[in-house]
Amino acid sequence: MAGAYSADLRERALLACARGKLSRAKIAALFRIGESTLYRWLETWRREGRRAAKPHAGGTEPRLDATALDALAAIVAEANDLTLAEYAAKLQERAGVTASGPTVSRALKKLGLVRKKDPPGAGAGPARHCRRPGGLADRAGRHRPAAADLPR
Repeated sequence: MAGAYSADLRERALLACARGKLSRAKIAALFRIGESTLYRWLETWRREGRRAAKPHAGGTEPRLDATALDALAAIVAEANDLTLAEYAAKLQERAGVTASGPTVSRALKKLGLVRKKDPPGAGAGPARHCRRPGGLADRAGRHRPAAADLPR
């Protein structure tokens, strides 16, 4: 979806329509907006007397309020190695709020908390020998030894 048109563009297009020198189709083409957009703006101007766009309505309320976020922060302080599902279950027990794993993940990000189960390099077993990546691009500059009896 494209972004919203600027208030200045909307104002100039509506004033051009009010002057009445050009057709609405030509005004829409001139300002590079859709004709239906211009018709909607004109209808809103006539009906409500408003040239500006409506302010943002807000959206849905977050599922985790301040008390639930505080409870989540306390849970993470106690045990930082839980899975998102385990955090959600503990949050249900303490705060009585049902939340999914992705909701818990967004809340942890909002709180600035990092979820790391193990420090890097602390996996099980010894480190393996890492092979260098080798492919056609890697071998392009290398010369193979030529056979003794073949001309180069």
